[in-house]
Amino acid sequence: MTMDSFAFVESTHRETLAVIDSATDEEFNASPGPGRWSVGQVLEHIWKTDMSIIPVFRSAAKDRRPYSGTPKGVERATDRTVKIEAPEFIRPSDGPKSRDALRQALEEARRTLIESARALGGPQELERLGAPVPHPVFGELSLREWLEFVGYHEQRHVAQAREALEAVRRA
Repeated sequence: MTMDSFAFVESTHRETLAVIDSATDEEFNASPGPGRWSVGQVLEHIWKTDMSIIPVFRSAAKDRRPYSGTPKGVERATDRTVKIEAPEFIRPSDGPKSRDALRQALEEARRTLIESARALGGPQELERLGAPVPHPVFGELSLREWLEFVGYHEQRHVAQAREALEAVRRA
């Protein structure tokens, strides 16, 4: 049985919102250590990533192309032993973030991303459609893989956010 890609992405997002809701404003912006992102920075990175992926689905709606590649194993995005330098355009900014404003921005971005993907069809249709742009790490992906990457990428960073929160609480 194949997973419901939409349900997967939505359940992962609920975990992220739970981390936001469990942090105080101070904890949200506190650095867990030198060179490590605060909870707020991790979440800003998730938001920027979502915002950068929405156009993938929107342009696919204008240019429906068949996908004939092979699965690229986007679940590897959860492997935090493999360090991936975030491209500049999705790196978080320095400085404090508003917990409520970022939570709202995350919810709006995710809703838009899901709606843009759903407009193209269900998981089976997305599997048969190619993305108009390659993924910076995985290369050519089907639209379903792009959608599932959103969930796996978020799982990677929700674990990072939880660790940051624990580190800040121990300090």
